[in-house]
Amino acid sequence: MSRAFLDLTDTSLTLSDGQRIFRSPGIAFSQANEVVFGDAAFAQLKRRPLDVRTDILNQLSTAPLSSTFGNARHTADLIYEHLKGLLASMDHPEDLCLIAPGNFEQAQLELLLGILDSLGASPAAVVDRALLAHPTHLGSGINLNLQWRQLVVSNVTVNANQCRVEKVTAVPGIGYLDLLELCLEECADACIDQTRFDPRRSAESEQTLLDALPDLLASLEGRPEVSVELGTTSFKVSRSRLEKAGQKIASVIGNKTGVISIDESLSMFPGIRFDAVTSIDSLTAAAADLLADHRSDEPLTRISNREIAGAGASADESTTTPAALDMTSEPTTAIERQKNETPLVDTQGDQPTHVLIDAVAHRISETDTQGAGFGVVYRDGIACIDGSQRDQVSVLSVSGSHDRLTVGSRLYRNDGKEAVLIFVES
Repeated sequence: MSRAFLDLTDTSLTLSDGQRIFRSPGIAFSQANEVVFGDAAFAQLKRRPLDVRTDILNQLSTAPLSSTFGNARHTADLIYEHLKGLLASMDHPEDLCLIAPGNFEQAQLELLLGILDSLGASPAAVVDRALLAHPTHLGSGINLNLQWRQLVVSNVTVNANQCRVEKVTAVPGIGYLDLLELCLEECADACIDQTRFDPRRSAESEQTLLDALPDLLASLEGRPEVSVELGTTSFKVSRSRLEKAGQKIASVIGNKTGVISIDESLSMFPGIRFDAVTSIDSLTAAAADLLADHRSDEPLTRISNREIAGAGASADESTTTPAALDMTSEPTTAIERQKNETPLVDTQGDQPTHVLIDAVAHRISETDTQGAGFGVVYRDGIACIDGSQRDQVSVLSVSGSHDRLTVGSRLYRNDGKEAVLIFVES
């Protein structure tokens, strides 16, 4: 059975098994009670801006949406439906590896694992994206991951023995959409200068120009100027005019030294200095190499460092040593990895004694008399979900399961109700 890789950035959810690639932009469009995702949703970004949601993966949570969006109650519902379609395109792969950006918070990761579990996909490993995206043979430097509304900068240290993701900084306001908007404005101004027609005059022409931008930017590579056909209007755009996108990235990097590796989506913007470009092929190849000796029964961890091949470490040491998640809700704050690395599991070793629902702690017993319908009971002294409730309750935890609940495990019921397992000292 071949392994599949799910590359998670909110700009694009990409599923690959090394031969087939299914890519779907992380954007949703609501029309009546129907929600569509990917390219079909992107095509409505300017036409129906109030009915489109971007960066849903970056905002993954069970917090109620501020406004009605189809039948979705929260972004978790949207991600569930998006992943459901994406996984179906590859006949629901059983051996799955998650490739997650460093700014993805632990609570979001646990929620995502719960969603995947409800879809019949239980990942065997979670790998920090920058660890795979940055080529170790080039040495230490930074990796740039372009998301819808922010740029994620990961510092990667490479020495004689190890490659490690040291620090992650999320910079808002410099995302894929922000850069596209900047280029759209420049193209529109060029069109006005040459033809007096403003493509932003109507949603239809603005969407047409936005759709044309990726191909336009690709054709500018190595050329000083290209012609743009916009319906019956024709105008020219110079490469130098669109280099403002690269200048914004340069302002973020500043005087940072070392190797710069960037996303494929970022490389299309002119004026950006880089040493290596990350593609889905290079990501999956690096992940496959990292997990070559990874056993399916190993604890699920967030792998953020690895031994460099040929450095004398065993294969097990190179693939199972994770860095702890230490995430902050402030996107502009640097994320420091802990020096003493710990696995991505619940650290509380005590058996849970209560289930916390709406700020009220209910004691766990042999029957679900106090569990408010979550089915939390003791079986042979171990907290678990009663069989009658398992199809209605998802366990959002990297260490807990329906059969063995751990302290910190979060429960999510089909009707949207949530609970968490806690330990109360007597």
